[in-house]
Amino acid sequence: MTPHPPPHIANVAPDHDIVVVGFGPVGSTLAALLARRGLRVLVVDRETEIFPLPRAAHFDHEVMRVLQELGCVDEVGPATILNPGMEFVTAAGEVLLAVHSGDRTPSGWPASILFHQPDLELVLRDVAERSGAEIRLGVGVSNVTDRGDHVLISFADATETTASYVVACDGARSTVRKQLDISMLDLGFEEPWLVTDLVLADDADRPSAFTLQVCDPLRPTTLVPMPPPRFRFEFMLLPADDPASISSPESVASLLTPWMNAGAATVERAAVYSFHGLIATEWRRGRVLLAGDAAHQTPPFLGQGMCSGIRDAQNLAWKLARVLHGTSPDALLDTYQLEREPQVRNIIQLAVDLGRVICTTDPEAAAQRDAGMLAARAAGGGTMGQALMPSLPEGPLVTLGAGGQAHQPVIDGVRLDDLAGDRFVVALRSAAQRSNPGVAFWSARDALILDADTTPEVAKLLDALAADAVVVRPDRYVLCAGAEIGEPDATLRSMLTC
Repeated sequence: MTPHPPPHIANVAPDHDIVVVGFGPVGSTLAALLARRGLRVLVVDRETEIFPLPRAAHFDHEVMRVLQELGCVDEVGPATILNPGMEFVTAAGEVLLAVHSGDRTPSGWPASILFHQPDLELVLRDVAERSGAEIRLGVGVSNVTDRGDHVLISFADATETTASYVVACDGARSTVRKQLDISMLDLGFEEPWLVTDLVLADDADRPSAFTLQVCDPLRPTTLVPMPPPRFRFEFMLLPADDPASISSPESVASLLTPWMNAGAATVERAAVYSFHGLIATEWRRGRVLLAGDAAHQTPPFLGQGMCSGIRDAQNLAWKLARVLHGTSPDALLDTYQLEREPQVRNIIQLAVDLGRVICTTDPEAAAQRDAGMLAARAAGGGTMGQALMPSLPEGPLVTLGAGGQAHQPVIDGVRLDDLAGDRFVVALRSAAQRSNPGVAFWSARDALILDADTTPEVAKLLDALAADAVVVRPDRYVLCAGAEIGEPDATLRSMLTC
């Protein structure tokens, strides 16, 4: 990896701490998280208005935990519905695999939520502005120049500004990524699908309460419930289909006929998209970083595209804040790709694997698939709970066996994350462990120290990890878990200097 100069090596006073390029859900989340940490944030977008149609449709409990941090859970609520799960079914409707979401997760939030993206974006933009981010719309970024101790950002209207760091959240066609000539690694999946968003009539039945993956070799199809009155269908394009005409009203009506009565809905959007599995080879180039679709793109079969981008924001926010507040070195930002890329790669690979199951169009192969999966269900399998996301890999800020999201107990009516704020949390089995020398390291860094003797609710967090001592990071991932809090090694000390 290219060495990065330390911040503020010259007598330059940048106009902003961070410039966030792109004001979609990832950019607005990152801007809000950074501004709430006291940083001077400018977020820019070439568009002046939110895209009026939904694109992403699903987020999970980990994203809900980020919304909790932003204090906007109640505001988001009207734009969401709970998703009871996802079922993979044959053309005849036989269930091949059922993924049931269940009630609550370790975070305390529902596992799976369906939402209307324009409404969510309105809330996130408002939160970013309320948090203190400066917003500039209607102007594109034409160039970013890393000058070693700051970044010069040039805009399409010939104006300029400077920042300590730039984070490009400008989507799959990221102009910043292209300008830096960062390539994308193809994970071997590209399929065109017709995405059709409907507005159901008041008296129309919803085609399904579950997200359905219809594994029909004649036409693989996905059904996605959305907050009323909307509903989404996705149809895989076949070799004989004409991408230019399949989105015509006549073609869409024909595709919907097996599922909907005529007049039961109006088409809000019908457009062909190519589903990809791609990862940028570099997520950081000096003082410029990539996040969201600019860094990775996943097929939609797990509903993890936007979720992955918001995890990027969650991972970056506390690290950027520490670097800019002078409590960690610039090298802390090198852990961003080290942690996030393996996690994203696992998610994309799982989505690709599921996509290959769904996208089977060979009748013989589909029959063999169905027979095997139906036999597994008959033997008592084929039903699973909502899969938790992969853990972060072992590294400077994650010890072996840690890296998952910590449980969030409620303590005296307050959720742990709200109690901790932007601090590390040290959870101990007994009050006697507070005198452990390793705890002093975290206490000196203003960690929230809790023990199960004084705060019994903490035992839930410890029990979930079969540990007597746990350190939780500000992004709620577990840094270490074990019998005690050991003395930090030299690498960790160098990352968290004070």
